[in-house]
Amino acid sequence: MKTPCMLTATLLILLAVVCVSNPHPTSAENIQPIAAKLPLTADGHMQISDQDRCPVCAMYPIKRPRSAAAMALTNGDVYYFCGNGCLLRTWLRPQTYIGQAADKIDRLVALDYFSGQPIDARKASWIAGSDVVGPMGPALIALGNRAHVSVFQKRHGGATVFALDELDDTLWQQISQRPLPPATTP
Repeated sequence: MKTPCMLTATLLILLAVVCVSNPHPTSAENIQPIAAKLPLTADGHMQISDQDRCPVCAMYPIKRPRSAAAMALTNGDVYYFCGNGCLLRTWLRPQTYIGQAADKIDRLVALDYFSGQPIDARKASWIAGSDVVGPMGPALIALGNRAHVSVFQKRHGGATVFALDELDDTLWQQISQRPLPPATTP
């Protein structure tokens, strides 16, 4: 029978072996997220598996598929996000979150708030500052039809309406109140 001291000594030896075998543990900045198991369908529907994780926050998008979003790269890799906020953070800092340059982004998919159908996030009308809450707090809302903006605002508020090509660091700070990591280059 092993005593508590023997168990502690055994654990310390195992820990030492692990540290010696990998004297330079991987830092967070060197960890690259794993691309999704399944691609987007041709019409933009997400095929999220239970193993896919948001590259920004590590949540499982499968747990909240109605708020999920996606990014497809030119090489065919796809990343699924827990929500639009994490998608837009990656749009602004792809090198930081997926280890890719912005010119490698092929397709962005968000779900239209009203229909739940996939839409081209680059063509969406985006709304910030509403009373809708997503997986990471106040939600950023995507609408596929510009005419629906006023309907949404009457129901839920939303002080800021923008298009994706208007999103920059200053607007991000205004709508999210969260800082972005410093920009990096490949």
